[in-house]
Amino acid sequence: MANFNVYFAFCVLVIMTSGAIMARDVDLIKPNNCETKMTMHCVIEVFTSIFKDGIVSDNCCHELIRLSQLCHNALVKNTLQNPLFKNNDTSVILSKAAQVWNKCALVGEDVSPTPSP
Repeated sequence: MANFNVYFAFCVLVIMTSGAIMARDVDLIKPNNCETKMTMHCVIEVFTSIFKDGIVSDNCCHELIRLSQLCHNALVKNTLQNPLFKNNDTSVILSKAAQVWNKCALVGEDVSPTPSP
C-alpha cells in the first residue's frame, strides 16, 4: 500500500512539473510579443524548415535572431502542443528547430556592423 502512495505521489509531481514547464513556455509568448516580431513570409519559411523540409533565407534568419531564442523555443514548443502536430516526433522537431536557430545565429554573426558616422 505504501508503494502505491509513493508511486501516485511521484506521478502527480511529474504531471504538475511538466504542466508548469509547458505553461511557462506559453506564458513567454505574449509578454515578449513573440507573435508580432516576424513577417508572415519569414514565419512560414521558418515553420516549413522545422516541420517539413525547407531552407531559411538569410533575411528571415535575421528576423529570427531579432525574435530571440527564447521566443523561438517557446513558439516551437507551443506548436508541438497543438493536436494537429501530435503525430510528429518531438525529438526530431526540437533538433530541427535547434539546427535552424544555430544556422541563423551563424548568418547573424557574418553581418558586419555598419560604421558609425
